[in-house]
Amino acid sequence: MTAPDAQAYERLRRATRTHREDLVLRLGGEVGLRPAEMTRVRLADVETQRDHRFLSVRDADGVVREAYLPAEVAHDLRKYAGSVGVADDEPLLTVSPRRLQMLVGEVSDRVAGVDVSSRDLRWYFAADRLDAGVPPRVVCALGGWKRVAHLEPLLSDPDRDDVVAALTDDLGDGNTATDLRRDVALAADLGSALVGAATGAAVAQTACERLAAADGVRFAWLAERTGSGFSSRGADGVDETAVERALAAHEAAALAAVSDGDVTVERTGDGPLVLVPVAREGGAAGVLGIGTTEAVSDGRREAFAVLGTQIGHALAAVERKRLLLADTVVELDFRCPAGSSFVAGLSAALDCGVELSGVVPVAGGSLLYYLVIDGAGADPVLDRAAASDAVADARLIEDYGDGASVEVVVDASPALAAVESGARVRSLSAEDGGATVTVELPGEADVRAVVDAVTDAHPAVSLAAKRQADRPVETDEGFRKRLTDRLSDRQATVLRAAYHSGYFAWPRGSTAEELADSLDVSSPTLHNHLRKAQQKLLTAFFDDAPDSPSAAGRLD
Repeated sequence: MTAPDAQAYERLRRATRTHREDLVLRLGGEVGLRPAEMTRVRLADVETQRDHRFLSVRDADGVVREAYLPAEVAHDLRKYAGSVGVADDEPLLTVSPRRLQMLVGEVSDRVAGVDVSSRDLRWYFAADRLDAGVPPRVVCALGGWKRVAHLEPLLSDPDRDDVVAALTDDLGDGNTATDLRRDVALAADLGSALVGAATGAAVAQTACERLAAADGVRFAWLAERTGSGFSSRGADGVDETAVERALAAHEAAALAAVSDGDVTVERTGDGPLVLVPVAREGGAAGVLGIGTTEAVSDGRREAFAVLGTQIGHALAAVERKRLLLADTVVELDFRCPAGSSFVAGLSAALDCGVELSGVVPVAGGSLLYYLVIDGAGADPVLDRAAASDAVADARLIEDYGDGASVEVVVDASPALAAVESGARVRSLSAEDGGATVTVELPGEADVRAVVDAVTDAHPAVSLAAKRQADRPVETDEGFRKRLTDRLSDRQATVLRAAYHSGYFAWPRGSTAEELADSLDVSSPTLHNHLRKAQQKLLTAFFDDAPDSPSAAGRLD
């Protein structure tokens, strides 16, 4: 998902043909509503406070948050209600969420070079508010995102200039030029040191050592989020017993810092204790504890927040590398009843089978599911997705009549909780109202932490099985041989010719017509061979079990 820029958004608005189309775009792009939330909007939900207007955003059970309503959008709401004769206590948009998703797609189809979904409109809302200087926590509250980490793709990684800018703004609030230089140097030194850390333990210890040696710092420790609490990962300037006492005494504050994404300061008998959330892609990794020798200014809070981000990125990087290189993995099977998983609920509601054909982590701490449905048509599947609070967006890939292939963006699921804890989704299937998700971890990973993270977030989910498995190691030569064995001679010839003639380059060195002429085949024949060759290439690359019967079947 990509947020459209302001110019693209205005082009979309100009392409609307009805008042309703324009209103739907504005509710998504300027108020940050999901399609399901739009269907519940009433004039009675608008409240005016002085010159500002707020909209009570409701789900099926009642009010969940307040959104800020720009004056022009509020005017459009009243105008639309008057034109269609809707009372104040009646919904303005009397269509399904799926229909509103389709409406956005129809408007987007009219604008050349613009491909926008209802989810992209919300990304535009968030990006526009952040660009206007609205703090990320406020944007989350207005748009209904549960964690600041969901907005991380819209936030650039802080560098020296960011640190300087953040601290310079606070120089009048107790900061000095010396403080500024000290914190900029600390951020730069820590960033350089973390590049060389090869493991999570090395990241934690390196960070603590560099921080404890900084001016104005007495000690530093790093604790990982595990289930409902924390476990120490590293410390310097303080022993493990003291860290455990600090975590016990300040656990509520540490949990709040991680949950809210805010730096907090606790008073202790020895001086201030700064609790810094350490976030990684998809969720909270833990908390950094820093004991200081002096009061903590707003500027230094910002500097410590930058350090927490640096450490989070470093932890995520080494965990990804460890998972990719691990020869032995631990596989965990989680059993998910209907109420705990969209996929399980879909199977229960429509009496169908669901199989995950692919999954991709995407922006905002979500998972992009590619699902194959057996026993239910596309329309009821998409209707269920549009009505689910766990699903942010869905679209049809192919309709088989008594089955379908769909793409679903999931914001909450047991699989997502596992991924946020460092696991990788191996498979997911559902039938008879229950789902089984299999995830894998490096052999030396903390299995209990992952299990706790999943079951704490979804209490109805249970661990069904745990096993070790060897991941086969394949050389580059082995990959090429496996692919060559599956390509026909003609497909291999076309693929090789396309590559060497610059067909895949940009700008292209050869057109499809020129390539077809060179190979003395028709253009449709060329495209047919090329499409099949590319499919086999990508399947061989993405397939985790190349020798499995199912994999071989997909390559035919």
